[in-house]
Amino acid sequence: MNNYVLGLELLIIGMGTVFLSLYLLSVFLHFSGKLFGPESKDKNKSKKKAEILEAAAEKEIKKTDAVEKEISPKKIAAVTAAIYESLNDQNNYRIISIQKSNQNWKR
Repeated sequence: MNNYVLGLELLIIGMGTVFLSLYLLSVFLHFSGKLFGPESKDKNKSKKKAEILEAAAEKEIKKTDAVEKEISPKKIAAVTAAIYESLNDQNNYRIISIQKSNQNWKR
């Protein structure tokens, strides 16, 4: 019976030590993140960069929309067919149709 009590005491001491050290480690990491983490200036710079990138992406979208209006669907189909034929010997690709699928198959 004395061995069981000793084992239980060692179990409690060991688990207490582990959980206490993990808690202290998490507290240390939390405060070190606050102390050495990114400053508010860096956050503002990253927000400004994100806004600039979004504006550039919108300009690109507008440019591609203008280009797409100039290219006819027949030309797009011809280019797709040419690419398909030139890659005929390679089987690691798949051409996906962008047409709206038929939802009346459930009948």
